[in-house]
Formats: sequence, C-alpha cells, structure tokens
Amino acid sequence: MELAKPFQMSQPAISRHLKILEEAGLISTTIRAQERPRRLETAPLKKATDWIEKYRQMWEKRYQALDGLLEELQAIQTNGDQ
Repeated sequence: MELAKPFQMSQPAISRHLKILEEAGLISTTIRAQERPRRLETAPLKKATDWIEKYRQMWEKRYQALDGLLEELQAIQTNGDQ
C-alpha cells in the first residue's frame, strides 16, 4: 500500500507493475510476515547501460562521418556556384 500512495494508481495496478519488474529481473521481492519488501537489482540495469553505450558510441562516430561528408558536399556546391 505504501508504494501506491505517491501515485494516482490503484493497488492492483502497482502490483501488476511490480510483477513485471520482478519478471524482468529488475527488482526482487522477499516475504517478511505481511510485508513484501522490494529491492532494486542493479546488475540488469548495468548490462542494459553497457549495451546502450556501445551503440551510442557507434552511432556518434557514424553521425560525425556524415557531418564531415555533408560539409564536403556543401563546400563543393559552394565552390561550384561561384
């Protein structure tokens, strides 16, 4: 119930979201009497961040190469117009 308080969502909706996060390995749940404490699992997030960073670097290089090509084409067009 505490997790639902800050959000304008019902308790069942919060529970569904938590279940999906747990199935994805992003949180873990322990059972302690009537409580179900949740813990954020950072390893899957680190793996995703590493994967995203690899592709970010690749696309950054490609965009830089494209920028260089566009500058060359613009220079050729400018010189041809004169």
